[in-house]
Amino acid sequence: MTNDPTLRSRLQKAEDADVHPSTPVDTGPETSLRRPGASTADSVGMPDKDKLVSLDVKVPKSLRKSVRREAERRGVSVDEIVAEALRDRAQR
Repeated sequence: MTNDPTLRSRLQKAEDADVHPSTPVDTGPETSLRRPGASTADSVGMPDKDKLVSLDVKVPKSLRKSVRREAERRGVSVDEIVAEALRDRAQR
């Protein structure tokens, strides 16, 4: 590649550059990028709240009964009981 300055002077801005800009105009930080995790990518930053995903597991019937009873006693869903137990286990 050549670094000839005369080649640079031949580049011109397109007539419709204001309608179809080649590079984005900096209008300040976008609201979706102001805080970590506000991106659509799961791997960028830490989200404010974890994305919920499905988890299909097989457990003994007695454990399922116990979890259901605990959820009913607390007035929450079985999912919340299981998620809490997994969080507690992961933090150890």
